[in-house]
Amino acid sequence: MGYKVLLAQDVSESGKKLLRDQGYEVILAEREDPELMKELIADCDACFSKTFLFTEDILKAGKKLQVVAKHGVGVDNVVDVDTATRLGIYVVRTPLANMDSVAEHTMGAILALAKNILPMDRAARAADFDAPLAYESHDVGGKCLGIIGLGNIGKSLAKKAHNGFDMKVIGYDPFVKKEMVPDYIEMKEEPDQIFEEADYVSLHLNASPENDNFVNSRRLGLMKPSAFLLNFSRGSNVNEKDLYEALKSRRIAGAALDVFCQEPVEKDNPLLTLDNIVVSPHCAALTVEAMDRMSYQGCQGIVEVLSGKVPTWCVNYEQVHGMKEKKTT
Repeated sequence: MGYKVLLAQDVSESGKKLLRDQGYEVILAEREDPELMKELIADCDACFSKTFLFTEDILKAGKKLQVVAKHGVGVDNVVDVDTATRLGIYVVRTPLANMDSVAEHTMGAILALAKNILPMDRAARAADFDAPLAYESHDVGGKCLGIIGLGNIGKSLAKKAHNGFDMKVIGYDPFVKKEMVPDYIEMKEEPDQIFEEADYVSLHLNASPENDNFVNSRRLGLMKPSAFLLNFSRGSNVNEKDLYEALKSRRIAGAALDVFCQEPVEKDNPLLTLDNIVVSPHCAALTVEAMDRMSYQGCQGIVEVLSGKVPTWCVNYEQVHGMKEKKTT
């Protein structure tokens, strides 16, 4: 059947080829404009987005719309799941596509912080070979990594840290079953235990009201003065003002952020003035390999829904499927 799929932003060829091989028509939006999206989506059966938000007005304009696909893991910046569910639209995502990419980036940040790689780079460029006397450098072997959120990314990071760098790993996740956790991760009952014990605290949480400001002045105050915070999940998980104060006063040793409350980050964000923080522009998941996997797996989810199959990675399948079954009975 000649289904039509709207791409809010362009994706790697791997996914587009999958759609075309199915006989689908691929429509790429020329620009990220809500009015244009409403016009284009009107005749489409599916849509796919990296970061463009399909609002309720846009979704309602898609009279034939069956599925929204997210190019990545967290769907909150692409669609409101409750709204999509109410409208009878499946929401699929690509949770396995970038897990190793994000875990590798996080591990790289841990090493950059431990070895003071950025200050050492600047010193070498200035021919300052006395810098090693000014900047401490540490091994990560034997240090404690605390992971909050043991989904696919958190587990991948734990595996790399334990098996590759001989780190002790502790974790907290109230939603994961203990039998699904590798035996080299020591699970904790409360998140505060992670902040108290870990040398590196790494966040891998979703965006939700419960997780807003998950890291605040109180929890930062629980950390060792020698400890580091890493956020590779969502900017809203960390109170940036509290983090700035903790870093500036050296209450904690440093931090690494791939995400911010406001993106792109404001040029006058005070965090950018500090020398004990490593930052990147929300790019941990954007390796060439991960982009190919996200494109293919997102389109795979679209094909599964439009083919009447149970989608492999759907966040609201039971709810929407149940609604559709009631309508047919």
